[in-house]
Amino acid sequence: MKTDTKHAAIVVIAAVVVMAAIFIGVSVASGVSPPQTVVESGSMQHGQRSHIGTIDTGDMVILKNKNKLEIRSYVDGYNTGYERFGSYGDVIIYNRTVGNPVIHRAILWLDYNGDGTWSAPSLEKYPADRWSCTGGSDYNRLSGSLTLKGMGSEKNLTVSLSLDRLVMLDSGSGFITMGDNNRGFDQPDSVAGVKGLISYEQIRSVAWFEIPWAGVLKMAWNGKLDVVNTHAPNSVPSLIAATLLMIFLLIGISFLFDQRYYMKYEKELAERINAPAPLFPVENEEG
Repeated sequence: MKTDTKHAAIVVIAAVVVMAAIFIGVSVASGVSPPQTVVESGSMQHGQRSHIGTIDTGDMVILKNKNKLEIRSYVDGYNTGYERFGSYGDVIIYNRTVGNPVIHRAILWLDYNGDGTWSAPSLEKYPADRWSCTGGSDYNRLSGSLTLKGMGSEKNLTVSLSLDRLVMLDSGSGFITMGDNNRGFDQPDSVAGVKGLISYEQIRSVAWFEIPWAGVLKMAWNGKLDVVNTHAPNSVPSLIAATLLMIFLLIGISFLFDQRYYMKYEKELAERINAPAPLFPVENEEG
């Protein structure tokens, strides 16, 4: 096998080993099996194109076990400056009664008081001009219609939720949730299979970080490439560009290995050429 071929094989094997090590490490740290999911809708997008740092159609999201961190809502994030994926608070993956699990942002945790009212301790430090409730301004005894302002990917939506309807649905304590690209909360009935608040038991995992465009191939295999092109038309070109960049990077690393070998070879050859001639013993002739 030629030396340059050997070096190329070493680079490829090393890349595979590194990727395998990363996958194993992420799986262990994630605490979720499998540790990834592919986003197949545009409900979390920030705009009509895919962006690094937000959850877009065709992205792969690496998940984290819900027991390994404290889930912080949008309101909590606003109060503390905690942001994830382009907005405040954590993005959770939760079960619903029909369809696939939903990946949306946790907006506010509500505790049911048992007497037709709700408690939302996070609203204590939330600006008064960003929320209101028809049943009064006491965040420990909320009723009627709760309204939050500055919602959505553009932070310009005013969204309301009937707390009395939640009581009628016999909803227990849980999170109000919403997709960044949606115009209303998931509760109740805005998302199929979502009636009441999202309890902690319904939460499967928490979005940890995204790998842009990495789920496009799976969606193409499942015949859903048109969904990607509709919601994030730059995802396929971006994936192709990223793949070519990776290939060129591997070629470049292999080239550097070859250059190092040839430089070492030329140095050794020059040292042999410039080395002084060996001295041989000469016998004296008598006569």
